[in-house]
Amino acid sequence: MLNSMNRNIKILFAVFSILFLSLIAYLSYFQLYEKNKLITSSYSVYNKRLIEQEKKILRGSIYDRNGNVLAKSTIVNGEQIRQYLDGVPFANIIGYSRRIYQQGSTGIENTYDRELLGMINTDPMTFLRETVLGKSQTGDDVVLTVDKRLQDLAYNLLGGRKGAVVALNPKTGEVLALVSSPSYDPNTLGEKWNSTMNSPDHLVLNRATQGLYPPGSIFKIVTASAALTYKPDIYNQVFNDIGYVIVDGNKITNYDNIAYGTIGFQKAFYVSSNTTFVKIGLQVGRSDLESMANKYGLNDSVPFDIPVEKNQFPSIPLINGKVQLAESSIGQGKTLVTPLTMALMASAPANGGVIMKPYLMDYVKNPVTGEILEKTMPEKYLNPISKDVADKIKQLMIGVVQQGTGTAAQIPGITVAGKTGTAENPQGQAHAWFVGFAPAENPKIVVAVIVENGGAGGAVAAPIAREIMRAYLGY
Repeated sequence: MLNSMNRNIKILFAVFSILFLSLIAYLSYFQLYEKNKLITSSYSVYNKRLIEQEKKILRGSIYDRNGNVLAKSTIVNGEQIRQYLDGVPFANIIGYSRRIYQQGSTGIENTYDRELLGMINTDPMTFLRETVLGKSQTGDDVVLTVDKRLQDLAYNLLGGRKGAVVALNPKTGEVLALVSSPSYDPNTLGEKWNSTMNSPDHLVLNRATQGLYPPGSIFKIVTASAALTYKPDIYNQVFNDIGYVIVDGNKITNYDNIAYGTIGFQKAFYVSSNTTFVKIGLQVGRSDLESMANKYGLNDSVPFDIPVEKNQFPSIPLINGKVQLAESSIGQGKTLVTPLTMALMASAPANGGVIMKPYLMDYVKNPVTGEILEKTMPEKYLNPISKDVADKIKQLMIGVVQQGTGTAAQIPGITVAGKTGTAENPQGQAHAWFVGFAPAENPKIVVAVIVENGGAGGAVAAPIAREIMRAYLGY
């Protein structure tokens, strides 16, 4: 009888030991491998109960670089309300947090979800235990690099037209403005969810990072970079511009069919001669043009705080690829880029040939103590051209603004460098582009502007860039 009882106790002990060890293993698995998904995944089956518990956490605030509040949470009648204080201009940066409606998050609200929930210095299991027990918590604050004043100005300058503006510091990669137009109001998204998500104007598409466009003549920065790097003798050549060029039976013309006659490399860049740059591209060759495009990141997606669409520079065929090479040389054909990428492209000649990694999050701080918990440090991204080539491209871009197609970007007392683009669009009127920086001697801001179906870049996009640079520099 006693032996039987001891045997039963041993079996019971073994069973409980196995269950206990299984529980430890199960919790350890989540602690080591699933904790981030457990805490931040909006749709995870593990998160359904956590979504309810998150109502007890006062979500952290989001600020611009100057301390202006962009998003904050308040408690109204026992319910947490997320307020977006500059909603429409910032909607495609900040995104929205829909956890209290059991929906997903986007933008900064999604990328820095853990920080805004106060999770970066909190053990996940402790976090879960405290939320289940009903202990109140406050998330941390996220401070962005964006300047609210510049963001609002850029959005207003687009005037409701479809397009995008990107402004950044070429020396650090800090994004100063990132505008997509038209936009939506995240404060009313709950009641207007279907109409916003299904809008024919694609209100939730961040055109600055996810819009793909033919670059048009601003791509001539890349073609000029390839020529100066791989075939530097081209710089001193003289060309005969009759207003068009025939490539394998295909006619490519200048804007408005203008014939410039005898023209050198510099003037061809200033006036944006398509026919001359087709000839330059053909001399550079497919291999070297592709190489330079890749060095500028035109076959990649830019690493960034929020999602970025991958650029497209399709490989040019070895055989019968002459027409595609010609079109690619002037930013037409199958090349597609994001406005963010074009701002980075322009930052290379502004920063001695180096492109810095762009970023939106400046730092994360504890809202009570002010302690800096996370900080983004400037980091080199690409180095497509040498300083010597960068300086030559800069001088060419100065010429564009002083005596070429970009005179509308001039600012009295400031040397502005830029490049216009008028990108052919099979769906309608051409897209208007401008990229530029100032002051050219010591660049502090780079701006890329696109206005969809806007027409000539020099007439439409350049004035927008001018006003943004003028405002930032205090002129």
